[in-house]
Amino acid sequence: MNQYMRKVWIYKRKNIKGFWVGWYESGIRKAKVLPTKEQAEHFKQIKYSQLNSDVFTGQVLADWSQMCNEYREAKKVQGVTDGTLYEHALTLRNFERIVGKCNSKQITQCIIDKFILERGKEVKKVTLNKDIRNIKTFVYWCREQRYLNGNLKLKELKLEERPVKSLNHT
Repeated sequence: MNQYMRKVWIYKRKNIKGFWVGWYESGIRKAKVLPTKEQAEHFKQIKYSQLNSDVFTGQVLADWSQMCNEYREAKKVQGVTDGTLYEHALTLRNFERIVGKCNSKQITQCIIDKFILERGKEVKKVTLNKDIRNIKTFVYWCREQRYLNGNLKLKELKLEERPVKSLNHT
């Protein structure tokens, strides 16, 4: 299975009638001439579908525990510290506690907003922002794995400016 999309293009050749459709098949350039541009466009769509029939572009269904386990293992492979792994696990446990064990198709903007609102009642904004950052990295990882679509938005909350405290009198 090839993981990238193959291109098909239309071009015109000098001093030759018709419109050409070009593509690569098994590394070899191929082309076909058609009398009208409409026919060339139609053939281009058909050829594109044939060439890319093995490329999967949809969303994969995965349950909550599978996503969490794979995410934890991926973070370990990246060399993330034990403290960071613990913080991510804590955030995901709180997410599970507040919104439940969601599969990949159930994680929507509404669910994420519910988590942020409910978690905001329990902790200060600084901690909530840490949870939002952790959920954001989880969501981005899930997108890469095709567990989630790209329509989720996560933004940290604005914090009030804290007064600067000097360490000594000078």
